[in-house]
Amino acid sequence: MTLRYDAESLTTCTTELFAAAGLDAEIAECVAEILVEADLLGYATHGLQFVPAYMGALEKSRWTTSGVPEVRTDNGAALVLDANWLPGQWATVKALEMARDRMAVHPVVTVVVHRSHNISCLATYCRRAAKAGYLTILTTSAPGNAAVAPAGARQAVYSTSPFAAGIPADPHSILFDTATSQTTNRMIERTAREGGRLPSTSLIDADGHPSDDPAAFADGGAILPAGGFEAGHKGFAWAILVEALTSGLAGAGRRPGGETPGGNTVFLQLIDPVAFGGGDAFTAETGHFAELCRSAQPLDADAPVRMPGDRAQRMWDEQSVEGVRLHPEIMARMAPLLEKYGIAAPTAR
Repeated sequence: MTLRYDAESLTTCTTELFAAAGLDAEIAECVAEILVEADLLGYATHGLQFVPAYMGALEKSRWTTSGVPEVRTDNGAALVLDANWLPGQWATVKALEMARDRMAVHPVVTVVVHRSHNISCLATYCRRAAKAGYLTILTTSAPGNAAVAPAGARQAVYSTSPFAAGIPADPHSILFDTATSQTTNRMIERTAREGGRLPSTSLIDADGHPSDDPAAFADGGAILPAGGFEAGHKGFAWAILVEALTSGLAGAGRRPGGETPGGNTVFLQLIDPVAFGGGDAFTAETGHFAELCRSAQPLDADAPVRMPGDRAQRMWDEQSVEGVRLHPEIMARMAPLLEKYGIAAPTAR
């Protein structure tokens, strides 16, 4: 039987765990909240899945454990922040707060953050901003990481570079968060631990052959861009845009002679619909479009069209009440850490 866990209890024990490893209490709580929100939304590979890796980094003093991102460039509606190797959740939440504080003066605010650690699930931040009424675009790259091959290549060059958006709409926000690659590093890692195969041929091995075997990636292969062999040029183009929005606008990324690459570089943009055609008109249009799509005649009568964010909202509502259903390996991997630091396990239901 799969156990469910109280979301507040998950946040509390994860906060205590990060704090015990040296992270400032306020930052620890922020990181824990984002991870639990990811699992509430159903992003099972980008929530508490990260806890062991984060704890390993903290125990090896690889994270900056206190402070806030430093403003490097401030042009009112355009900012560049240096996270100085703070946790990515903290850096991104601070960027979001800074952008929201400026919306009264600037209806479009763009913040680029570099030298942060992993920011995990992008949808969590988009959801927060969209609930406040802002159209949100968020993307990130990892300049020190090479995992994905450009279309037509077999060599890994760039990161999985997810792209996300939050769009205010009725009855709930439209929300998507997807990699520009066929699969993600985290899915490959989990599948390898389970001894399984990926659900599709998302990889190219070192000899240039398609593969669904996680071992192919570890043995010098690469992840295919979204679209795979047939339409990978589309995912590749999307990734080029991500690189421009992140490393390009930050002025620091992969090029030789630049700042030491690593961590995450983040692009966050908030747009206030009120300053354009009006907030109510915006949500009326987006809501109407969503309903047009949902009511379109489906290929399968038992599988009606759903908008991005429908499943996430349903899971959030259900799991907030019934408890969070974690992937079986998550608590198994967290348990030794909780025991090591003498922290009570979360409440199971």
